[in-house]
Amino acid sequence: MRLDVFRRELADHRRSLIGCGVGALLLVALYVFLYPSIKSSGAGVQQLLNTLPKGFRNAFLPAGVSYLSPPGYLGTELFSIIVPALLLVMGVLAGSRALAGEEQNGTIDLLLSTPVRRTRLAVEKACGALAPLLVVAAAIWLAIVVIGPSQGITLGLGNLTLTVLAVALMGVGFGMLAFLVASATGSVGIGGGSAAALAVAMYALSIVGSLVPWLTGFANAVSPFHWTGGSAALTTGVPWSGMLLLIVCPIVLLGASVVLYERRDLTA
Repeated sequence: MRLDVFRRELADHRRSLIGCGVGALLLVALYVFLYPSIKSSGAGVQQLLNTLPKGFRNAFLPAGVSYLSPPGYLGTELFSIIVPALLLVMGVLAGSRALAGEEQNGTIDLLLSTPVRRTRLAVEKACGALAPLLVVAAAIWLAIVVIGPSQGITLGLGNLTLTVLAVALMGVGFGMLAFLVASATGSVGIGGGSAAALAVAMYALSIVGSLVPWLTGFANAVSPFHWTGGSAALTTGVPWSGMLLLIVCPIVLLGASVVLYERRDLTA
């Protein structure tokens, strides 16, 4: 039957999807419900941000945007690090375990004994493992749209949608990188560790790039954290070039994963 592997992979991630989904909803709801009190008594936070070096401040709060405004508050508190980190962890863990986990559990032979080609197995495994990430991202979007207006948080629906989608695609991209390395090596640890290390390096590069002028261009070009628009995305939107890269990179990584997995000797 079609998509058997995909459906099984989704079922395997059912518990993690429920746990991450509920956790994300509660986290977003907490920050949304805190906004009225922050807005009424958060002038000190804005003053503190104003004392920071311009480049460092702009990494968390867009220039000319007040922290006390809805896009400034959510961009700083949620979309600068918390939501990206949540979706990145989901993607890396799921991607690294999708195929390599079957090898380490000793169940890969059972899968390969069925009339399913390696190409289809790899594609359905990757898609099934990373689809829950998109569901959690949709839940985050829905929570902001539904709860936000009652707490004085009104955002442009287009910018919010593109921001959440961009962050989710970044999580998918790093998850696909973990899938590529793990399926090529047969090691969950190597796959997840490599992707996580690169994610941390790219985040650090985006911060350093905002502080060091001669590094800014390079950091903006190679860091997915810049591609998403960062904390400024809710105000200025996601750069079209960044969105294109966020869409293309996971597809390229999936294609590379399929090629490497097809050629890998699993009998060794």
